[in-house]
Amino acid sequence: MEKLIITHMEIRKKQALVTALWRDGRLWNLDLAPAGESRLLGSIHVGKVQKVLPDQKGAFVEIEGRLPCYFATDKITGPMFRRGSRQGKLSPGDELLVQVTREALKSKAPSVSSNLSFPGEYLVLTTENRMLGVSSRIPKPNRARLRQMLAEALGEERTYGVIVRTNAVQANREQLLSELSVLRARMDAVLKKGSYAPCYTRIMDGDLPETEAVKNCVWENLEKVITDDPGIYQRLLRFVEETYPGGQAKVELYEDPLLPLSKLFSLEAAIGEALDKRVWLKSGGFLVIEQTEACAVIDVNSGKYVAKRDTGEMAARINREAAREILRQIRLRNLSGIILVDFINMNQEEQEQLLALMRGLAKEDRITTRAVDVTELGIMELTRRKEKKTLAQQLEEL
Repeated sequence: MEKLIITHMEIRKKQALVTALWRDGRLWNLDLAPAGESRLLGSIHVGKVQKVLPDQKGAFVEIEGRLPCYFATDKITGPMFRRGSRQGKLSPGDELLVQVTREALKSKAPSVSSNLSFPGEYLVLTTENRMLGVSSRIPKPNRARLRQMLAEALGEERTYGVIVRTNAVQANREQLLSELSVLRARMDAVLKKGSYAPCYTRIMDGDLPETEAVKNCVWENLEKVITDDPGIYQRLLRFVEETYPGGQAKVELYEDPLLPLSKLFSLEAAIGEALDKRVWLKSGGFLVIEQTEACAVIDVNSGKYVAKRDTGEMAARINREAAREILRQIRLRNLSGIILVDFINMNQEEQEQLLALMRGLAKEDRITTRAVDVTELGIMELTRRKEKKTLAQQLEEL
């Protein structure tokens, strides 16, 4: 079972909001944010096109505070232009509704999209892609059942798309249709406000850090959501009442003045370990994790492990253990982009088995992660979609 911890603590003499997900006594997810900071990711704005970049199939769109954001134009199908704006080809001065899809990463501007997304626990509504899609992580028989159920409810004349999330396999028809109704009302309200609000207006906020953390979990797997902040506790109660009716008992306000919540879960030490280059394995082997401008590099070492008999079996055992730990570390540190893993030497059959293991483990990640292949030099290539700053970057920007 999982416990989600949400607390304030001082890091490098600055107050930070920390969200930490513990699974079976081990830390799996960790996010740091400046205390009181509003969340840009997921927010929806009335933006104005500043500059079109035809050669790059993109444009720069300014949002609230005249913040320039990169807008990829090669995949847009039906942007929500404002009244009075040009229709069709994007031009400087056009006003349209956009949603922040990726935070600023180092020198790169935030990314925005005109395909507005409204996520719930089971479904996601989209404004441009009007298809009915079902998560590939759902088993095929359930996929067909869910697709048929929603196709009947939606009918043919819909003006939005629906994506069925992995969690939907646990929901009944009533729950799915209830959430669909809530998300449609939210989407309609945003589109209505966006039609008349002044340029550069923020139409919808991104999720608060605490509600985003809960949404990113599988609710059924959560044993407790624990916070020591009364304000966050009240907001969580309201959010859970609306999103997971009857689930308020899982939300707990921690009130021990003698032992702070951050000390109870040793968060300071956990943050330090999550940033350490070296990660020890139970077998005595270890990982060395390094982040460069171009990619993340992970080296698997046998370390203290000494086998008296079969060194081939030793290497395979360490590699299997390392594979599981690597996927945890990728989530914990929020590594993204290209990730290269140098496992201990193995033969062709062992490479294929390890690649299959990594692909299976990668499916458990909420963020799209792929084990691509193993090169001739024995380096496994992974990719992970860029969405948020790495843990190290979050710490730097506190």
